[in-house]
Amino acid sequence: MVRAPRTDPQHEPVTPSFPETTPRFAQSTHDFTLQAIMELQKTVGGLCKEVERMALDIRSHGDKIDIVRQQISFVKGALWVIGGLVTLAIVGAGVYLRLVAH
Repeated sequence: MVRAPRTDPQHEPVTPSFPETTPRFAQSTHDFTLQAIMELQKTVGGLCKEVERMALDIRSHGDKIDIVRQQISFVKGALWVIGGLVTLAIVGAGVYLRLVAH
């Protein structure tokens, strides 16, 4: 709703003050684009560093897994050898007891 200007009996009519110049709209400059590209480049550089660090971590985890795999193979081999020795000991005890019993 539009208001009519107020009038004061002692003074002349009061009107709202308007800006004397037209507002300037921001013109697109290369500064903003350049700044955005620099920020993007900085972010991508940080991401590249993190990806390289993750690749090194994965490689070190692969090395650790290989070490554990070798240790498991060693333990399996040792169990086969111990199992064979126990079997030979049981067979030898059985043969000894048969020979002593007769």
